[in-house]
Amino acid sequence: MAYDIVVLQADLFPAFAAYMDDHLRDNGIGNTSLFQPLAAADCRFDVDRAERFSSALCASTDGPGWRRAWVAMNNAGAVVGHVDLRDTPLPYTRHRCLLGMGVDRHHRGAGLGRQLLETATKWAIGRGWIDWIDLQVISSNAPAVRLYEKAGFVQTGSTSDLFRFDQRSVDSNSMSLRLKPSPDA
Repeated sequence: MAYDIVVLQADLFPAFAAYMDDHLRDNGIGNTSLFQPLAAADCRFDVDRAERFSSALCASTDGPGWRRAWVAMNNAGAVVGHVDLRDTPLPYTRHRCLLGMGVDRHHRGAGLGRQLLETATKWAIGRGWIDWIDLQVISSNAPAVRLYEKAGFVQTGSTSDLFRFDQRSVDSNSMSLRLKPSPDA
């Protein structure tokens, strides 16, 4: 299946928000791996979450709190996947950004995740000041871990029992992709 990957603009945000709400409701349900550290009751893209996401899209990459996002559209024009890069909340980390992504349940396993990662990586490299892309992934989400490893991400850490919700303990892996050599090299 062919997908168009486009920058998330204001005109697409309502469709994106509907996709995200549906996507989050799939978190850890049935055969779907847990992909967000969220209790079942919180698996939704509510107004507050949508507002924070939307506001960060408008922030300049010259300062804190920025986010850039792309959405995958299918032949029918529906949002079926996304990837975003965002500022890290820690001081002195301008050379790094955080990655988030997801693919609709009906489009997983078709290479869309790889295409989304390539889009975000190319954008980050094009900025010239981003040296690393970092992410957090639920340790038990084997399909996501494999995708990130195939894209060149390496595990930089693991935290056991990082999250507790819905009577479960959830481990998390930290992974990073180096985009260019260290300035000390």
